[in-house]
Amino acid sequence: MKVLRNETPVARKKHRCAFCGEVISVGEKYNRQTNVCDGHVYDWVSHCECSKLAYELDMFDDCDEGLDGDGFVDNLNQYVYDNHYDDKIDDIAKDWQLPRYELVKKVLDELNKK
Repeated sequence: MKVLRNETPVARKKHRCAFCGEVISVGEKYNRQTNVCDGHVYDWVSHCECSKLAYELDMFDDCDEGLDGDGFVDNLNQYVYDNHYDDKIDDIAKDWQLPRYELVKKVLDELNKK
């Protein structure tokens, strides 16, 4: 894969984050990367926070062919499970049961406090 362009525009229309799968709203800054892989050109669109978290948690380290949305979500869920599993309720702590994008922001806040 070769990166042709990497920018952070402001959304003029709704997009879907390729990492978390949630909506990037109009007026929100987001990451847009244009890549070429096996002769195919494509855009990878993601929340800035999702891209940042992928780097902060070293999600790209074990990816031979890049990090996709499924791999991102698996890594996010594993982090939450490893750090916020509540044995009393035999589940993830209630305050960590959030939509993915909100969870991404909460994990970033937690990492920045460490």
